[in-house]
Amino acid sequence: MGTIQGMAWWLTGIIGACAGLGACTSAPRPGDDAAGSSSATDASDPSSGTAPDPSATTTPSSDDATTTAPPSTGSTSDDPGDSGPGVQFDLGMVPDMPGGEIPGCQSAIDIVFVMDVSTTMGEFLGLMADEMLAVDAAIEALGLPSSPHYGLAVFVDDAALLNGGAPYPDATALRDDFILWSNFTATNQQVGGGNPNSTFTENSLDALYLAATDFAWRPAATTTRIVIHTTDDTFWEGPTVGNGVAIQHGYADTVQALQDATVRVYSFADDIGGACECQDVTPGWSTPYMAMLPMPQATDGGVYAINDILSGVTSLTDAIDTAVEESYCDPYEPQG
Repeated sequence: MGTIQGMAWWLTGIIGACAGLGACTSAPRPGDDAAGSSSATDASDPSSGTAPDPSATTTPSSDDATTTAPPSTGSTSDDPGDSGPGVQFDLGMVPDMPGGEIPGCQSAIDIVFVMDVSTTMGEFLGLMADEMLAVDAAIEALGLPSSPHYGLAVFVDDAALLNGGAPYPDATALRDDFILWSNFTATNQQVGGGNPNSTFTENSLDALYLAATDFAWRPAATTTRIVIHTTDDTFWEGPTVGNGVAIQHGYADTVQALQDATVRVYSFADDIGGACECQDVTPGWSTPYMAMLPMPQATDGGVYAINDILSGVTSLTDAIDTAVEESYCDPYEPQG
């Protein structure tokens, strides 16, 4: 069967069946519950470098929610407006369609990158900078009704949501900030300055909470919302003080905030970490944490092995593109 003729025949049959029933609803695509594997070892420490201006961020306090201000890059972009689709066919990736477009899907895509910028993460951030424009091109190839919106949150023991929580003007501006923060990792400092990072445990939770609650997401009814989270270690469980920094949020309330905002988390995480390179750092990412589901599973997302990316076993662009494709126009189904 020819490509165009076959697609036309197939869609005509579906539309006819829907007309007979009076309505159509979308169905999950096969493999939506599958997550990537997690198997890796810790990255090596870079040496020295130049830090971004610490005055551009605010270290979290114990009394208030974490507040942030942007570095010099990025600006608020105009919201192109969102309108809900009518009858929506969730047909998955159709091989015969050019560019991987999904017929009938009219959802916007918002992605916030939540990045560990501690000393061992320089190589991964450099890779993000190298591949960000390819990631953006792959997402644009889905045939979106509007350009994707991107945000960035960074963390060591403190956390900051950059660009005032507004989306970056384009992928190039975000790429430039990935370069800046890749260089920052060599300083072994906190995001907001003040004291060095002397522990392996980091503050993923406050950064994820900030992304869920403070980013300027477009309306949930017409937007696929995704967090791409990266870390190679475990996390502080708040409220507590970690390495002299007030940690605001715990695991359960961070998961709840993400679910309330209908945000899927895709984590690039490690198996083994800590000062001894012998600590299991999977809880919360690829295995349960204190009898609670891993965050990617609880938020209808997935998890990838960070060192499979760094070693070239898995393409970073392909991994992010897959995460977007399996989420796009799919019903949000959190667990737990």
